[in-house]
Amino acid sequence: MIDLLVNRLKKIEENCCNNNLKSLSLATDADINSINDEAILFQNFPNPFFENTRIDYYLSDEIQNAVITICNLNGTQLKSIPLNLKRNGNVIIYGNELNAGMYLYSLIADGKVIDTKRMVLMD
Repeated sequence: MIDLLVNRLKKIEENCCNNNLKSLSLATDADINSINDEAILFQNFPNPFFENTRIDYYLSDEIQNAVITICNLNGTQLKSIPLNLKRNGNVIIYGNELNAGMYLYSLIADGKVIDTKRMVLMD
């Protein structure tokens, strides 16, 4: 059943958005290299979430220091997660660590904000 759902999801993603990088969460090293970026932050999945969600990221070997920060909509930083894994990596955010609501998460690499995305934790 899982394989069937994964294949369905791949077909949907291939037909979405004119095949622009297919699925961000399923990006391969070849996809990453074709964009020629040093760091990339992907949308968390699932979003919205209840129990936990996964945030994927990519860091090139040139990046020395990177973190993912989570802030509330007032801009208060609630969590900072150091990233030690280069290339393709991910972090898991557990719903019991936060209150229900909308949050912003950012990838900061070598002191530069690479990207910021939104995630929603449901009750």
